[in-house]
Amino acid sequence: MTLEVRQEFLDEFEEWPDAFLAGAFTLPGEGGEWTLALEFGGDLGTRPRLMEALSAGTRAFSHSSNGGKPMDFFHWYEDGELRTTYGWPANRSGSTPDELNAMMGAVGLNSSGDMDPSVDTEAAVMALAERLTGVRVTAQLLAESEYQLGVVPEEPVEVWESITIDITDANGERTYAQLRRDQL
Repeated sequence: MTLEVRQEFLDEFEEWPDAFLAGAFTLPGEGGEWTLALEFGGDLGTRPRLMEALSAGTRAFSHSSNGGKPMDFFHWYEDGELRTTYGWPANRSGSTPDELNAMMGAVGLNSSGDMDPSVDTEAAVMALAERLTGVRVTAQLLAESEYQLGVVPEEPVEVWESITIDITDANGERTYAQLRRDQL
């Protein structure tokens, strides 16, 4: 998925859409397969309801940046619970905000105060996620992977019964599934 694909998606709308373009692929990591999802221009990985549902019975991580500003957000959910989250490493919250402190220090993130200005915080957050998943995200991985693309709408209602996944890939192959809330 390129910025051009994102722009083509956005050009279809007169106003900023209430949906986001996302791509995902599966790859091996620690403990089995992981799904890596990339989203351009949205905030799906920061939404508690979505991340709680995605992490039910498993583990989910989210990393996001703030438009080039020196802010790299990290969210770790496990079995529907927010374990650790931060926008700045010294300002953590969640049910286990200090559990990753040693690992954070090992990748250059200072969990107790000021950051070393020579530390690339985005790279450090990616290294932290790699240590937790066994998945190394590289430019080559992102460029060469086959993505399943989809448009993810804003949450339309507070209560929902099911979701429908209807994706046609670049080869014309369709993936269709309807999942009830209790199946997620």
